[in-house]
Amino acid sequence: MEECEGNAMRQIIKGFALLALAICRQVYCWTFLIGSYFGFRYVYRSIRGLMQSPLVDTGHIVSITSNAIYSVVWVIAWWMILRKKPAAKRWAIAANLILIFTYLPVLMFGNWRGFLKLELDWWQFILIGIFGIIIFSVPYHGWRLREPLKGAQAEH
Repeated sequence: MEECEGNAMRQIIKGFALLALAICRQVYCWTFLIGSYFGFRYVYRSIRGLMQSPLVDTGHIVSITSNAIYSVVWVIAWWMILRKKPAAKRWAIAANLILIFTYLPVLMFGNWRGFLKLELDWWQFILIGIFGIIIFSVPYHGWRLREPLKGAQAEH
């Protein structure tokens, strides 16, 4: 009797954990879409600004290019998660790695002080990226199980 109650409690906890994981994945899915929107908006405005300016800074071009790449990866991650594609896990981890290493292109110009300052200013996004990698690294097959587990069949 106690074993049946223990199995039922484990099933409830497992169901709650899978539901929480599903909610977190959906939040990340829509966060990627919003991030890609603002990234593409930044790229569009920056390109318009460059076309109106006679001066072109190499660092600004690298910033625009990296933001365009980041936005493309985020939109692909959003689409893969939304459509539950098999490659969703890899794209989501790549999108979260972008959150962690956003200012990595700055290192190409040797601006170490700027890199460390910018990375430390974005510590919240680094934590979101690390949390996202953990969420998408956990094996997940959906929070609603299609068939009862073996322990649940033994109870009846």
